[in-house]
Amino acid sequence: MVAAAGGLLVPSTAEAVGLPASRFTLNRRNAPSFAPRYPYDGALGRLRPYLGEPLPLSTVAARADKKADRVTRWPRSSSHPSRPTRPDVEPERRVPGHAFRWDSADFTGRKWRPQGITQDYDADGRSPAKTLLVSWYDNTGNQGARLSVVNWSTSGEITYRHVLLVEPYSQRDDQGELRDNIAAPDLHAGGIAWYGHHLYLADSMYRAGRPTFPGIRVFDLRQFFKVTKGGGIGRQPDGRTFHAHGYEYVLPQTHAYDWSGRAPKLVISQVSVDRTASGPGLLVSEYDRSGSPRLVRWPFTAAGALRTGAEWAHAVPRGTHTQGAVKVGSTYYLTTSHSSRRPGELRRWKQNWAAGPRHRSSLNIGVEDLTYDGSGSGALWTLGEYANDEGGSDPRAPFSRYVYAVRP
Repeated sequence: MVAAAGGLLVPSTAEAVGLPASRFTLNRRNAPSFAPRYPYDGALGRLRPYLGEPLPLSTVAARADKKADRVTRWPRSSSHPSRPTRPDVEPERRVPGHAFRWDSADFTGRKWRPQGITQDYDADGRSPAKTLLVSWYDNTGNQGARLSVVNWSTSGEITYRHVLLVEPYSQRDDQGELRDNIAAPDLHAGGIAWYGHHLYLADSMYRAGRPTFPGIRVFDLRQFFKVTKGGGIGRQPDGRTFHAHGYEYVLPQTHAYDWSGRAPKLVISQVSVDRTASGPGLLVSEYDRSGSPRLVRWPFTAAGALRTGAEWAHAVPRGTHTQGAVKVGSTYYLTTSHSSRRPGELRRWKQNWAAGPRHRSSLNIGVEDLTYDGSGSGALWTLGEYANDEGGSDPRAPFSRYVYAVRP
């Protein structure tokens, strides 16, 4: 055993250790964590007269207002001598025709960074990836997190729309009347998983080098709302209009799961849907800069809700800097980042591999989350976070902000 941050003991890199699942528990929360804690569903119900009827994911996808560019040939650093400090590589084992880049504003913008990814197969266990959902966090300001709804096609146009993720809340005004509103919470949105009609979002991050431990936020993909396009967030002075930092659609949070376990606190960095066991479950992976980060599986009920007690937990020797994790058969695939100057990698791991994950293939600089399409293509979708410099004038900018698929 070795000491981690805070003096906690974690398995050494010479061990592959199963952990007691009973010590990994969550507590469902149906109201904001800040006072006063009025339930989310009550606030949403009272907001309906102002926000209108909820819209399903399919409607928002059909109203895409941005166009992505298909990537058929990966750019090479050798053709850009102005970039010697960040030599990116073309990801190995790429699936031909399965790559795109965002429009120019999103491709080169420094404000927002893409993080998490999920797709149709996660949702129902049958459908191929036609709708990709990608989470971003605001890297420079206080606008929280957004979700990109991407219409993916191997031959036609690739279109998408951004939606702001919001948290409904209620407060009493000076007259004692209940006033409902929406806020854009500070989220890293490092990983997302789409199961049934719910979107699960990992709500942990590092602040000043230290992890936070909030838990998992949940959104209902049947409940998007259209708001008035304008600056700022929430209810406006007229009392009836709502803004969302310039976005036209919002997706409100419906509930959350907070860490309540007796094990050392879990940094819930990424989430994915695992369909390899007797029933589907949510696989949670932990970003850690040292020691042996953990993988934990929470099962879903037959009705599609997340159980609060884990059924499996394991320490991953030498599993540091994990950005995403999925399970394919008996093998776990992990995306691993190596700073903004070195290409990332795809690694494989099995529970009896005491030496830790093994290199599978090279990925791009700034690789992030991972999702598995088991419908037939067997593709692993992933993405990069760092902004690109199309003109080649910034030697620090890697060729990173692509969305693409590789083979396991």
